Parts: sequence; C-alpha cells; structure tokens
Amino acid sequence: MEIINAHVHMIEIKKVMLKMAISDVPAGITMFDNLQGTLSLLNIDALFSQMDEAGITKSVLFGCDAPILYSSNEYVTALCKKYPERLIGFASVDPKRKDAATIIGGAIKKLGLRGIKFHPPLQNFYPNDENVFPIYETAMALKVPIAFHVGSTPFGSLVRLDQANPILLDEVACKFPRLKVILTHLGTLWSDEAFMVVEKNPNVYVDTAAYVYEIPQLLTVETVARLGPKKLIFGTDYPTPFGGRTHKMKDFVEAVQDLKLPKDVIEGIFFNNFQELLGGKI
Repeated sequence: MEIINAHVHMIEIKKVMLKMAISDVPAGITMFDNLQGTLSLLNIDALFSQMDEAGITKSVLFGCDAPILYSSNEYVTALCKKYPERLIGFASVDPKRKDAATIIGGAIKKLGLRGIKFHPPLQNFYPNDENVFPIYETAMALKVPIAFHVGSTPFGSLVRLDQANPILLDEVACKFPRLKVILTHLGTLWSDEAFMVVEKNPNVYVDTAAYVYEIPQLLTVETVARLGPKKLIFGTDYPTPFGGRTHKMKDFVEAVQDLKLPKDVIEGIFFNNFQELLGGKI
C-alpha cells in the first residue's frame, strides 16, 4: 500500500533565526516545548528515516512565507529536484504582497511546484479577504490545490485564532467552486466547523495532521461517510511535536490503519485521494 504524507515542513531554521529576534517570540509557544527534539528532525536524513520507518513513499514539502515556519519556494524546489522520487513541493507567498499572484504563478509554472500552502494566522490575513482572491483565481486557472491552516495553533500570542476559523473557507469554496481547498489538522478543536465546510462543499478536503489521539476520535465510520471517503488526505505535520512528544510519522500511519474503515477507504486516505487531487499524477 502506497502512502503519501501530504503535510511536511522542512524549515530553513537559520533564516528564521535571522528574521526573528528572541525578543520577537512571545511566551507560551507550545511548538517550542520540545525544541531540541524538533530541531533534530529538520534535516533530510531524519525525514527519510521517518518515512522509511512508517512505510511512506513520498512527502509533500510546504513552502511557508511566514515567521517560525519559514521555507522559501526556492528551498523547497531544490529539495524536490534533488529527491524527485520522494518529495513533492507546494509553494507559498505573503498573500498581502501586490505581486503575490504573479509569484505563485511563477512558482507553479517555472519552479514546478504542485500546490500552495497558506497559514493565515502566522501570515496575518483572513482567507476570505477579497484582496487575496487573485491568488485563488491563479490557482484555479493552473488547477493546483491550496492547503490552509485551520484550527488551533501552537504559536501563542504571536497569532490570532479568528484567522484560522474553518468557516472562513466556506466563502472561498463558494466563490471559487473549481478551486481545490485542503483544510488541515482535521480542524483541530474546530473540527465540527471544518467538517461542515468539507461536507457541504465538493471542492473542500481535510487532512489528518491532528494530534494522534484525535484521529480515532474524529474519524468514525459515520463521520467519514458524511464527509465522503474521498475527501480525506493523509498528513502528519512533520516535524511538529504533539503533547511535548517528538514527532513520529509511524504513529500517524498506525492510527489511520487502526480505523474501523474498509480497506479501499484506508487506501484512499493514504494515497488515492491525494493522487486524484493532483490530477492523477504524482
């Protein structure tokens, strides 16, 4: 059974440190609870080791033009070109830039990236702001999906939760019905809202990159049937720690394998749904 981890970050930690002074980082950022363990995973050997242990064929690296999670499109592209058999890249851009749509167009057409990632709270914007609609029009024209962070965040007072409300993506899905939208983290702590948006809109999907214990709690047979089994995408949010524990992709794979779901649904979550989302070509 092939598995794609469709939610991975390889952060450019040196650039993050240059961009942010220690005084810029507020207290209460739970992402830093196991900082040493997280930092030890930010290299390609550690990534591939975890993928191999978990039986994961490929991972999707997210670019992210934001504090803490910063990863440039060029960095993501370089890794994907070096390891094309194992990595797929998604682009990012500061959506407040006037040339954001142009940058995204170049990242897809020239760099060969396959989708887009936004983190509205860290990037300080509302996804239903009309000023960012040209980016969605570009993505729709290029037939690439956009993944949005939704739900709780581990970044304390650095971010605002209202920008991560899944309900904001309902407006986007309605105005851009041919745009493929991926909500992340099973909507963590906003799961009902995220699931409503997924259930209602044919063009909206959700990934499994929640806390590991949430996966069996949230993905019941009945809920999966309501959402539609083809609307679920496997992801782990590597290398983010969960509950202070060092990230382990294998835990997420086992959590999904243990769901009381038919084999074809599990195969869809692990591989087929994402392959279809990318137009049938991985």
